[in-house]
Amino acid sequence: MSGTPNRVAAIVAWLLIAAVIAIGGAGLIATLANTPATAARPELTTEGDLAAQPGLGAAQAGLTNLATDVDRLGELGRGALTALVSSDFATLDSSVDQGQQLARDIETRSAALRRELMQIPGTGADEAITWSPETQRRRDVALQALDSTGGLEAAWIRLAAGATTANRLTQLLADHDRIAGQAAAQGRSAKYAEALKTLAGAQAKLDEAKTLRDALANTVDVSTLTQWIDRNAEYDAALAKLYQATIDANGRITDALKQAAVDERRAHGLLPSNTSGLVIILAEIGRGGLNQAVIGIEQTKAKLQAAVDELGAPGGSGAPGGDGGEPPTSPSVGPLAPAASG
Repeated sequence: MSGTPNRVAAIVAWLLIAAVIAIGGAGLIATLANTPATAARPELTTEGDLAAQPGLGAAQAGLTNLATDVDRLGELGRGALTALVSSDFATLDSSVDQGQQLARDIETRSAALRRELMQIPGTGADEAITWSPETQRRRDVALQALDSTGGLEAAWIRLAAGATTANRLTQLLADHDRIAGQAAAQGRSAKYAEALKTLAGAQAKLDEAKTLRDALANTVDVSTLTQWIDRNAEYDAALAKLYQATIDANGRITDALKQAAVDERRAHGLLPSNTSGLVIILAEIGRGGLNQAVIGIEQTKAKLQAAVDELGAPGGSGAPGGDGGEPPTSPSVGPLAPAASG
């Protein structure tokens, strides 16, 4: 009988030990299931999330404004292309100038917005502890959208360079035709020496056009432009040869003069009959560089708008919590209470 109390005491002791082990295991499981920086313990990141919201809200508004301006930049780019093909150089120059300033402004504001995002309270090595995953995600979405604006000014500079080149080419070819026409008029008036000097000026315009053509050759199909320049150059050379042969003949009909006249008529027959070739040339230049710049602008606009839409969607526009409203709180922890210890 004396052993009975001892057995009872032993049983009670083992029950107590089992209870302690069970309670400790439950606490360990609960702790592991509620690690900081997960949605299961929002009370630990509430303060950091709330502190980050004003900066994230400002970033969303800034991205919205940038998307609007990039849309406007795209309109200017398309307008520049249209003006280029239609040879409306006044509109072309205006669109290029406006776009240059706007592209620079967009990049400047993007850089400032990035700096502001990187200064949001809680930014740094402890973000995973002080912010919820949703707050981190919203910040990262904004940063990635801003990455898309990099290079906009450089893209516009390429567009402007292509437009300027096309404009200059058109002017050179038009000047050539005008000067060559003056030389032909002088030849018809038997002013052959003067005509040769005037024709040399027309040929100089073609030489400038060839230099621009060579600069474009790496990015643009210049086959039509080359054909246009070569045919005009051949005719200029043939006309100059005819004038020189006429001077040398000194009123006689020589074999050189007859051959020069045949060569002039043949070269004249190969000249373009109208200015439609210029339109083709300008279209080729547009396809080579300007279209790529406009496409890049449109891609940037799409990325910015996607970020704005994502940040403004339910669950993404407000503080983390699933519905865009206030972060959830536990019954014992207020919205601004410090994270619990232990």
